Amino acid sequence: MTDSLLRRAQHALGPLQRRDVQAALEMCAADPVASVLPAMHLETARASGSIPRGMWAVRRRAGLQRDLAGLVWNGANLSAVLPRTVDDPTGDALRSDVASACVSRLSRPAAMVGEADMTLDLWGRVAPWWGPARELRPRQASMAIDAAPHAQPAPRLDGDLELRDLRTATDDDYEILLPACVHMFIGEVGYDPMRHGRAAYEDRLHYLVRAGRAFVQLGSIRGRRPEVVFKAEVGVLGGGVAQIQGVWTHPDLRGRGLARAGMAELVRQVRAQLAPTVSLYVNDFNAPALAVYRDVGFREVGTFATVMF
Repeated sequence: MTDSLLRRAQHALGPLQRRDVQAALEMCAADPVASVLPAMHLETARASGSIPRGMWAVRRRAGLQRDLAGLVWNGANLSAVLPRTVDDPTGDALRSDVASACVSRLSRPAAMVGEADMTLDLWGRVAPWWGPARELRPRQASMAIDAAPHAQPAPRLDGDLELRDLRTATDDDYEILLPACVHMFIGEVGYDPMRHGRAAYEDRLHYLVRAGRAFVQLGSIRGRRPEVVFKAEVGVLGGGVAQIQGVWTHPDLRGRGLARAGMAELVRQVRAQLAPTVSLYVNDFNAPALAVYRDVGFREVGTFATVMF
């Protein structure tokens, strides 16, 4: 990064313009699973005619021209699309310039996430200014399915579980859905969102429920009143890809096949209602989750990395 500060940058970072939206979407379409987060915001911009503040264009300096060379989305998460070119086959010049511009022009996000090689490269360049990271997850399997899921056996009820069908959540489910989401968040991210950023967290969950992007399965355990036994959300939706987040199975019911059956039904419903391709990413050391997703029919299509602050 020091070298990039000592030479004239070949690329500049500036707010995306409306005239760039279609070209930016075409750039995302080269790898729709990896680029789903910026694609979602670009589709919103195309529909509304308004560019969100977090969407930045990377422009290549070439005489008087400023050709679009990449994208950076900087919201709660930072996610970049930085294609290699014939003139810069390693991507080093582009990444170096983007890292310098991020430090000088952008606020540090809550996390950096995306294709592993690029994300870890950018992180290494901005770490002296944005570090230290709270947690680094360098290898996460990026998985996708674009066909009918593999059939799964029904979950074991064992005489103590009365199970309902998986469905989209409604506002009436919110009070029992929230604790399940918080439990998942603490286990996955490492802190309680109800103590740090509660309003934003609840606003996000309300939005997903009302958008038809939260899915819930209720059940009665040992005759108790119905509670969430399996749930997941489509956290990101763009470019024909629905990215699943927040997958959770009730701790008392794990090992009964709820996750496999639930994921298969989730894929069926998401593909029918939201997008033809369903994706997710999972830590490479999470063997039980990887086994579930592979059994359902997900295939590995790349590697993600996440840097949490």
